[in-house]
Amino acid sequence: MKRARHMSEAPKFLSGWKEIAGYLGKGVRTVQRYEREDGLPVRRPASKSRPAVIATRAEVDAWVAAGAIREQFVLSKMNAKAAALEDIRKNLETMGALRAQMQSLRSELRSSVSALHRSIEGICIDWKNRWFIDVRRHSPEVFEALEPEEYEFPLPGKVV
Repeated sequence: MKRARHMSEAPKFLSGWKEIAGYLGKGVRTVQRYEREDGLPVRRPASKSRPAVIATRAEVDAWVAAGAIREQFVLSKMNAKAAALEDIRKNLETMGALRAQMQSLRSELRSSVSALHRSIEGICIDWKNRWFIDVRRHSPEVFEALEPEEYEFPLPGKVV
């Protein structure tokens, strides 16, 4: 008697995608998509050599019953995604503004470095000219031994 009652009871476990799909009245690929996208509760036993899945009827029934809650959760998830996309859009705008600012600052820096370079060149030329003038005044014999290109320097801003 016990054995007959046991045979009439439906098994608690659903083995494989086909059996789970049949229990839900859906196709195998639909049920696989439910697992992937909606979190259908299935397990993959580690002892099997090929990829197999099992599910309990109780968990699948609870998952189906929670469909309305899941839809609300999906909507809140969509709102979270929309907020994340808005944050990304704002960050991209900020990045564009920072890039333009950086280009402007680079241009200003190039101008400043160029002006500094010209100023330093002018100081160096002025210092060399003064040194040679002092040498010519105080040591004419050393000055006369120098070649002309050694003591003739262009003035600042003039191109030779």
